Amino acid sequence: MVEAMGPMGCEGVFRQACEVTMRVIQNQMDPLMSVLKTFIYDPLVEWNKPAKGRSNPQESGEINNEQALTHVQNIEARLKGIMKSRSKARGLPLSTEGHVNVLIKNATDENLLCTMYIGWAPYI
Repeated sequence: MVEAMGPMGCEGVFRQACEVTMRVIQNQMDPLMSVLKTFIYDPLVEWNKPAKGRSNPQESGEINNEQALTHVQNIEARLKGIMKSRSKARGLPLSTEGHVNVLIKNATDENLLCTMYIGWAPYI
């Protein structure tokens, strides 16, 4: 895919478009997070299947999905530029350019390709 981006590859128009898009997303983070936070309390969204025969009625009537809360907090941290590795945060938040650089580096890393695509079959 990198060759299809032209002679500059990831370093040309693609990087600039990614940086502009990341800036817009970071500037408009509040409306995006308000939409995502509805998934925490939505009783129709099922993040994991409950075990058969078990029912856990909550006294307050409010459904709070802990797994959804974890995912939303992770998304919010990433939008702020805080990257995680193995569930622990890495230092200071990255700039927009640094964040895009890390994302492109991870997307083009050949060692990570097999984990990104479920249909990856290099033996064929």
